[in-house]
Amino acid sequence: MKNKLIITVAILTTLINIFSFLHINKNVIDKLLFDKTTISFSFYTTDNNELISEFLKKINNFSEENDVEIAQYSFLSTNKIDIYSTMNDKYKEALFMPNLLFNRDIKVHSFEEILDVGFKNLLYIDTNDKGIIKKLSNELKNYCELSVLESSFKKDTYLSNRFVSYIDVSVFPIFALLIFLFILIIFFYYSSSKKEYFIHQLWGYTHIQIYNILNKSIYKSLFLTIFISNLTMIAIIYKFVFFNQQIEVIFIMITLNIAIAILLFLLSIVLFSLIFTTVNNKSRKKGLSKIIIISYFLKFVLLLLVIFIFQNLFNQNVILNENQNSLTLWKNTKNLYNLQEIYSPFNYDNLSSENLLNDKISRVYKDLSNLNKGFLMKTINFERPEKENIDGNKEEYDYNYNINVKSEEDLYSPYGRNIVVDINYLKKHIVKTPDEKNVIDIIDRNDNVLNILVPEKFISYESIIEKSFKEWFYFQKVEVTNIYKDASNQKKIEQKINDLTINIIYIENNQHYFTYNQNSGDALNTVEDPIITVYTENIDNSFLASCLGNYMFVESEDEYSALKEISTITQKYNVAELNSITSVYDKKGQEIKNVEDKIDNLILNTIIISLLIILFMIVITYAYYKSFFSTIIIKSLHGHHFIFIYKHLILANLFINIFLLIFVAIICKNILLYSIIIVALMSIVDYLVARIINMYLLLKGEIQFIKGELI
Repeated sequence: MKNKLIITVAILTTLINIFSFLHINKNVIDKLLFDKTTISFSFYTTDNNELISEFLKKINNFSEENDVEIAQYSFLSTNKIDIYSTMNDKYKEALFMPNLLFNRDIKVHSFEEILDVGFKNLLYIDTNDKGIIKKLSNELKNYCELSVLESSFKKDTYLSNRFVSYIDVSVFPIFALLIFLFILIIFFYYSSSKKEYFIHQLWGYTHIQIYNILNKSIYKSLFLTIFISNLTMIAIIYKFVFFNQQIEVIFIMITLNIAIAILLFLLSIVLFSLIFTTVNNKSRKKGLSKIIIISYFLKFVLLLLVIFIFQNLFNQNVILNENQNSLTLWKNTKNLYNLQEIYSPFNYDNLSSENLLNDKISRVYKDLSNLNKGFLMKTINFERPEKENIDGNKEEYDYNYNINVKSEEDLYSPYGRNIVVDINYLKKHIVKTPDEKNVIDIIDRNDNVLNILVPEKFISYESIIEKSFKEWFYFQKVEVTNIYKDASNQKKIEQKINDLTINIIYIENNQHYFTYNQNSGDALNTVEDPIITVYTENIDNSFLASCLGNYMFVESEDEYSALKEISTITQKYNVAELNSITSVYDKKGQEIKNVEDKIDNLILNTIIISLLIILFMIVITYAYYKSFFSTIIIKSLHGHHFIFIYKHLILANLFINIFLLIFVAIICKNILLYSIIIVALMSIVDYLVARIINMYLLLKGEIQFIKGELI
């Protein structure tokens, strides 16, 4: 038993260290990448083609002279990041582990290569030294204005206070299982060491001395494994992690191992006292009964948890299936990207600055549109909560427009069942009138005309549609524009609402439009028969600014080509804030991956909880066996069947399982099929575990009973 114990302790300790090391390093890489000071800048001049090259040289020289890394990031997707660094060599080995183990695609380029994908208005500086940041500001003051947005560095420099930030909550179930296995192994070890305990007690040893003798092998195995594991991890850390992170990771690993050692020490003392101090006491049977009751209670709670996890698992599978069914439509988005805006405080000092940015965005959009490289589709009214369960058979979803509408008439307003598209979208997605005419041929390009495409079935709401859309048109064209003009001390537009016209074009019914947005529309991300507002550049440019992020699309061969094409345009208008994109297809892929990760996590938790339930069943069977040792052995020697011997235990298990089923039915107000299946399977597992443990215990028990070695 002692040899098995040593091997088991070594294996469990190694597993705990491996899981800890992997998850701590995952967080270390995030800190390596993002624990930096973020600085935004704005060039003084718009003629910055030659200026940027000189600007880059200044930054490179400053980085070399002050031994500080300066970088720009391109966040192409959640796990795909391109880093353009003045010290790109230092990343080569550090990124080996995240790219290999954590499914990340992090590429590091030289700082000069940023020109190929568009120079951005953000710098990431790997320091929290205000002196260096001030020095950089002085160095670049002739080129641009700088503003420190934030510092991701921890203000608290004490390592002990940073411990929690490295711990991943998702590993707690695994830790709980491993710790419980530790306890169970020690429990059975103590239970089988009673004879040795009595011998040492007869020889005059104290409880402390006996504890030391019995646990010497446990602690030797524990500390030797901890030493070897940490030595191996220190070697890996030294090879692949930067010095700043080395100290923190080593400190956290040592702290974690000390915490585990202390926890096991305290638990072993409790178990030692419970098992050995009551060994000659008449209350021993009561103690075993308490163990059975506690184990049954914990088993009941865990079983309840398994049932609710299965319910969540079922819901997530429905979401996953619906997402996968919609992938056919999403395949056409592989070369499609959302144009993003990088925040800069200089653009939002006042409305005048914001208006200048809006004007630049409009110019970029026009250039992309003229090249047939971009289009608009704004479906914010049809967006739904990300956490909403998607059901392909569901007719009504909790769309955003439900918040805006107060009456049925509001459904046919710009705030109801309305989406916005531009001409380029209509070129790619042909929309026809009931008499088979292409709507593009009927659209009125007059500056005072707003074109609305209305499904023919809404013809009875024509007056409501015309009135509400005219009010919206006037607000966006005149009132919003005048707000910005007033802030810039410019002359306001003097135009009346009656000067504007709504051109209603009726289109075919029962048409579905793909939204290009994973959070919009039905299970297939389509909307049926919306009212379509056609954007023809005749409202305030702030509307275009509101489309950045999710509703302005750019087509290109790949992300690098997209960035290069965009940067060619943004450079003309000095709008580096727009040199950022995200893949439309990757957003959907990330959504599917998130669901798959949830399912994997639920399955892992189910397995861990199921193992814990089985372990509690082992404890219950063991405690029951010890409580009725003599009776069980005598009946076994007389040839009684297992069911007859353990009938009270079997009936107790059945009662708990049936009570659980009734309890779940009361809570859910329904008898769930999978809860019946789980309870039935658990009853079978209870029986098998009890039988297997009984067979194992009887092999030794009968011999002990015959020899008179019962303790």
